[in-house]
Amino acid sequence: MSKPANKTLIGVFVVGAIVLAIIAVIIFGSGKFFAEKMPLVMYFEGSVAGLNVGSPVMFKGVKVGVVKDIVLRFDSNNISFLIPVYAELDPKRFHVIGKIADETELDKELIKRGLRARLELQSMVTGQLMVDLDFYPDKPAKLVGLDKRFPEIPTIKSGLEKLLETADEIPLKELFAKLLRAIEGVDKA
Repeated sequence: MSKPANKTLIGVFVVGAIVLAIIAVIIFGSGKFFAEKMPLVMYFEGSVAGLNVGSPVMFKGVKVGVVKDIVLRFDSNNISFLIPVYAELDPKRFHVIGKIADETELDKELIKRGLRARLELQSMVTGQLMVDLDFYPDKPAKLVGLDKRFPEIPTIKSGLEKLLETADEIPLKELFAKLLRAIEGVDKA
């Protein structure tokens, strides 16, 4: 006959394994599980193709955060789609000079002064996008206000989006017809 299992020994083994798992998470996770993050949301109008979870959020060339989630929302009232991009900023990347009385008021003041988000190319080779935060005081702040859980940063169109819109307005057929006539005129001369 076999010996019955020692319940105390099994209990000590299980508790020891849990303690080791917690220590491993703290050491290998560099404390990131317990680090305070600043969540925010941005609503982009155009395509976000090339933006991925994990893409950087940059401010004046400094990585200050990361994209955490990208969602597609359908508004059945006006048959439209919204693309909220959720990101987390790392407060350790900001060194504040002076005291901040109220973070909510600071967010409003930054937006009032022109803080906007736009999509920019991270890599021309791969087509990967990143979120670029910067001040554009001449651009109006258009807030969607759907997700009240997080502060919202207004968005603006990227330079690439503006270029593509301009390219759509170019009358290509007329330009090619004029080019052909010019070439024919040169051939006849």
